[in-house]
Amino acid sequence: MSDYRIRKVTKKFLPLRPLWRPLFGVGLFGLAPVILSACGSSFGFYNFKSAAGADMYFKVPSNWTDFGPRQVFSTTQTTISQSQLSAIETGNWANVFTAQKISNIANLNGVFSNQPFGISQATKLSASQRDTFSLAGMRKLLLPVDPLSSSNTYSGATYSSQSYSEFVTPSGMRGSKMLVYIKQAGKPTAVLDQVAEVDSGTNWVYLIGVGCDLTCYKANKATINVIVNSWNVRS
Repeated sequence: MSDYRIRKVTKKFLPLRPLWRPLFGVGLFGLAPVILSACGSSFGFYNFKSAAGADMYFKVPSNWTDFGPRQVFSTTQTTISQSQLSAIETGNWANVFTAQKISNIANLNGVFSNQPFGISQATKLSASQRDTFSLAGMRKLLLPVDPLSSSNTYSGATYSSQSYSEFVTPSGMRGSKMLVYIKQAGKPTAVLDQVAEVDSGTNWVYLIGVGCDLTCYKANKATINVIVNSWNVRS
C-alpha cells in the first residue's frame, strides 16, 4: 500500500513532520458529537475509541468547522480501495477543526491563521517505533524539530518552547504538555498548544494541538484552553 505521510496532509498547516510514517484514519473511525454548554457557549463533545480500547475525548465549539478522517485523508488520495481503508483504520485516525467558516480543508492556513485551528490524532506504533519512542519524539509529533533542543530551527522557522511539563496519569499513560511559538520571516508569530500521551505499553500515541497566530491566540485563549483542557484519554 502507498505511504501517505502526515506531512503530505498537513504540511500547509504547521508544517508538520512525517513522524512514524503515520496514516490518517478514514471512514469507520468517526466522531460522536454531543452538544454541551460550557463557559456560556455551546460545545460539541467528541469521542474516539482506539483499537486498544482507549477513549479519547475533547470539546470543540459547536459553531466551528469540523473535518473528519475521510475529509482529512481525501486531501491526498481521491480514490482508495476498501481493503486499503481497512488497513489504514486499524491504526490511525485524525480530525481537524477550525473557527474558519470554510468548506474545503485545503483552504486552511493552520497555526499561521488569524482564527483558531486544531488537530487531534491517534496513531498505533509499530514494533520498531516502540523501541525508539521518547519524550523528545512526543514533542515532535506535530513539529519538524524538538522545541527544547538547541537545534530548534527548521526550513527558516524557529520553534521555541514557552512552557513545558511532563506527567503520568493514574492509568499509566505518560504525557507532556507544551506551548510553542513558531517564528518565520514574513509571517506573524504562530502559537501551538499541544498535549500528547502514550499508553503504558507504548503501543498508541494520542495528541491534540490547537493554535493560531499570536494576536488570535491571545484573543481566543479562553476558548483554546477549554478545548485543550477538555482533552483526555482513558484506557
